[in-house]
Amino acid sequence: MKRLLTITAIVALGVGAGFYALAQQPYQLTPMDEAKRERAVSAGGGTYHVLPATLDTTQWGWLDPNEKPKLVVNSGDTVAVETMMHAHNAIQPGSTMDDIVKLRLANPGGGPHSVTGPIYVNGAEPGDTMEIRIKKIVPKAFATNFHLPGSQFPTVGQLAPEFPQGFVRYYYLDWEKRQAEFKPGITIDLQPFPGTIAVGVDPNEPAPKAGPPIKDAKGRTSTLRPWKNGSNMDVNELQEGSTLYIPVFLKGGLIWTGDSHCRQGNGEVNLTALECAYREIVIQPVVRKDLKIEWPRAETASHFIMMGFDEDLNEAMKIAVRETVKFLAEQKMVPMSRDEAYALTSMVGDCRVSQVVDVRKGVHCMVPKNIFVKK
Repeated sequence: MKRLLTITAIVALGVGAGFYALAQQPYQLTPMDEAKRERAVSAGGGTYHVLPATLDTTQWGWLDPNEKPKLVVNSGDTVAVETMMHAHNAIQPGSTMDDIVKLRLANPGGGPHSVTGPIYVNGAEPGDTMEIRIKKIVPKAFATNFHLPGSQFPTVGQLAPEFPQGFVRYYYLDWEKRQAEFKPGITIDLQPFPGTIAVGVDPNEPAPKAGPPIKDAKGRTSTLRPWKNGSNMDVNELQEGSTLYIPVFLKGGLIWTGDSHCRQGNGEVNLTALECAYREIVIQPVVRKDLKIEWPRAETASHFIMMGFDEDLNEAMKIAVRETVKFLAEQKMVPMSRDEAYALTSMVGDCRVSQVVDVRKGVHCMVPKNIFVKK
């Protein structure tokens, strides 16, 4: 009898706890098509949308051309996009290296990045160029940097075999000062930019020369690599006030962003930057029917920037230099021949290694605007 009463009490406690848990759950809204949700908000002048980062509006490590748009906008609209930390926000202060390794292995072939989107831009068609103006970036409160155990991941990181144990550290971001303390005595100025910003995938992206397959069995493209559609470019010049130009491959353009960085050196040599998340990155996508490009380009207040990506760093350099020569030979400010453009690139072009850790390596060449003095 005593045993029966004990079992009954345990069952009653379990049922009661279940009802209590249900009672604590927030009210569940009826699922809806995110593209049909009205996300426009009141903001002085123009149309302004807000796209929060939720499990419904983000994807972990993959760009899926069949993913339904989470927002539909017109060319010239403004969008404030929230982003998550890696692995659907699983990496948080207190996450250990063991946790990070498990997350890396849980998504084979996919990137660690959480990407918010896609955003469908009305009127964008294959062959157009998507101009993305980065108007504002506001980070959240913390960031991390880590390198994976080189003993387990000997090709991930420029010196991976020399660091067999792995390492992770978390940092508070003082946005009022725009600084983070690396350790007592070393302060880092924050320079946030999106490590990953992409349009819909290139159907003709070539097979990989190295690393895991580009696509999975579902037809999704990994966020590990950069390519002509942008993606994991890690170009640290794409800060507030810059403009990115990317060729469009799919109807609507389909914009994603994530892998948010708050500071990164050229090369990103240990695998990660100062990895953070954004309370908002405010972008203005503009469909350009008049501009035809093959590779991503960018523009800051002081420079024109051309990019190249390849598994071979020398090939990436050739692509970036060729794109720079092409830009200079085609610009109308001061007409010049292709030979002159090649010479000018050699004299003033500043070609930098964007990153060496994303399977496809990146180079970006910067041409200063102040050389053009013709009135």
